[in-house]
Parts: sequence; structure tokens; C-alpha cells
Amino acid sequence: MKFAFRTAPEIHFGAGTLGEAPAAVARLGKRCLLVSGKHSLERSGKLAAIEEGLRARGVAMARFCVDGEPDLAVADEGARVAREGGHDVVLAIGGGSVIDAAKAAAALATNEGSALDYVEAVGAGRTIEKAPLPLVAVPTTAGSGSEVTKNSVLRVPDLRVKRSIRSDLMVPRVALVDPSLIATAPKNVAASSGLDALTHLVEAYLSKGAQPMTDVLVVPGITLAYRALVALAEDRATDESHEAMALAALWGGIALANAGLGAVHGLVAPLGGLCGVPHGAGCGCLLPATFATNVAALRARAPGHPALARAHEVADLLLPPDAPDRSPERAADAFQGLRDKLGVPSLRSYGVGETDLASIIAGSRAGSMRSNPIELTDAELEEILARSLGPAAA
Repeated sequence: MKFAFRTAPEIHFGAGTLGEAPAAVARLGKRCLLVSGKHSLERSGKLAAIEEGLRARGVAMARFCVDGEPDLAVADEGARVAREGGHDVVLAIGGGSVIDAAKAAAALATNEGSALDYVEAVGAGRTIEKAPLPLVAVPTTAGSGSEVTKNSVLRVPDLRVKRSIRSDLMVPRVALVDPSLIATAPKNVAASSGLDALTHLVEAYLSKGAQPMTDVLVVPGITLAYRALVALAEDRATDESHEAMALAALWGGIALANAGLGAVHGLVAPLGGLCGVPHGAGCGCLLPATFATNVAALRARAPGHPALARAHEVADLLLPPDAPDRSPERAADAFQGLRDKLGVPSLRSYGVGETDLASIIAGSRAGSMRSNPIELTDAELEEILARSLGPAAA
């Protein structure tokens, strides 16, 4: 047995943890760049409290706003603001896009060159060599797990792809996970984010890189995420289910950073870059068919593969003990039923059609696809996409 395990050096979890942000920042620097969305902090009234807390600790603050999923230009601009402002610490408060933008800006602020020099596969092949500015990450959605991962996902508009800047040095120094923040997210945001987290957990469990340190988080995490999402779908979410979803998303982030993912994330990357499909919604659409196709491929070509036994375990986690059929195929049906109950739009609703499938498959082979438990053929990937499109327009 051989494995490596990395995560944020410091993780604080619990309701009200956002209030610890000023103290955490003050331990790391005196000139803070706050990276956030454009309006959410003001609307919640939390911006003033953060500013006051920093000021009371002698920390000067400037703000950099991120609108939507970040691209190369956003990362470069954030780095420029950090350098020219003499900032020595970054505080990110927001969803995965905000935290990804902050991670890229913090890394580029201390390393020469532009974002394009460092993005995987399409860049110049440079690596992050100098430690980034220390980053305190506070997620406001339960999904990406970016607060504990080592990469920043950026759009490359000219090539219509999404790629990562990736380095062990980019893991945030402090992660503050406050479940009360996700309780304020709109249902559609919570649904797509939560499906992203559930996908992280399931794929990390089946991944070629699955390992004991991630398994102990993933197995209970799948149950927590699934039950919390069912509660959300049935409009009976509670403080307890929000806490469960936040914990599952945190564990999913740790798991993906150490075990890798699979075909869902391999396909969702070109779907986002080529077709503009939001990441979480794309994961929710792809998970049922991908899980079912992986199971069929394993049964046909590798029936003794440990991932097939793990797929049965996933079914045991999701399905009622008295269900007449507790097979992985019924687990795939459960994933589809959950997505339908949550009302996540179909891929077709984002403009994806049959003519796009070949381009999506061609762009899916890098990154996460390499960790899928079994290599899927182009025909199998086409089947996944075709089953995930949703009904054709009447």
C-alpha cells in the first residue's frame, strides 16, 4: 500500500466560523486583498463586519470582485491588483469560482508570467515555484471543495476550454467552513453545488486513485450529501441538513484532491468550455448515466475490478434496506431521480445537441478522465452524453 495525502493545514468548521476570518487573516499578513462576488456580502450585511474586524486588528483591506466563472484575464487582473497594492494575504469569501480566482491570483502574484503560462495542457508548461500569498478561504456554497484543493479552474476563452493551474503550494492556508452561509443560497444554486459535491464523493470512491485516507471520508460523505439533497429537493432542509451538506462538500474536496475523479469531470470540462454548461448542473446531468455506464463496462470487461464492488457499496448507501433491487443500476436510477426532483436543467436546455458530442468527447480525455476506474470507449462516452442530454424540444 502506498499513497500520499495533502489538505489545508488548518480547517475550522461550524456555524459562525466566518467570524474567525479577521483573526485568521491578521495572523498571516497586514494588507489583505478580499476576493468576493459582486453583491452577496453587501446584501448579507457581512462585509461591514469583516471590514471592521480587520481594521480592529490593524489590517488594511482592498477588494477584488469576481463575477461568474473566472477566466485567464480575471486571474491576471487579480494578481496585478495584489502586487500593485502590496498585499501580503488574500481572503476569499464566495463560491468555488471566487475561491478559484483567489487561488490563481495569490499564486500569480508571487510568480512571474501570466495565467496562460501555467494552465495545464494548453499553457507554456511553467510550474508554480514560489509560495503564493497565504490564502484564507471561506466557501459560501457547499459544492466545489475548492477551499481544500490545490488547483484553480479557469476558462480559456480563445480555446473554449477550462483548464487548471495546479500546484501543491496552492492549497489554502486556512479553510473556514461555515454551514450557516450555505443556508442562504438559492435552491437552484444549492442543488447544482450539492450535486457537484456528491459527484466528487462518488467519483473519488471509484477512482483509480482511491486510498484509505479518502475512503474514510467518502463513504459517510456520500450518505450525508445524498440525504441532504433529498431534503433540499423535498423543501425540508434544516440547519442539520445544511451542516451535513457543508461537511460532505468539504470531505469531497479533500477526496478529489487526493484520489482524483473520473469520467463525469472529464466530460463536464469541455461541456463548460465549449457549451457554457455550469459545472454543478453538468455534473448532476452526467452522474446517473456515467455511473451506469461505468458499471456496465466493468461488468463486461473487468468483473473482478474492485471498483465494481465499490459501486455495489454505493448502492447500499443510497437505497433502502428493504428495496427489492439494490444493484448499482438502481443506484444510477436514484441519482437520476434526485436530479429530477431538484429540477436541475438538462444539458439540452443549455444548447447542447447531438452535433456537439464528438467535440465534447475529443476534449474529455485529459485531466479527470485518466482516473476513471476503467477506460471508456468513445462509443460509451457518446452514450453517456446522449442519455444526459434530456428530451428534445417539442
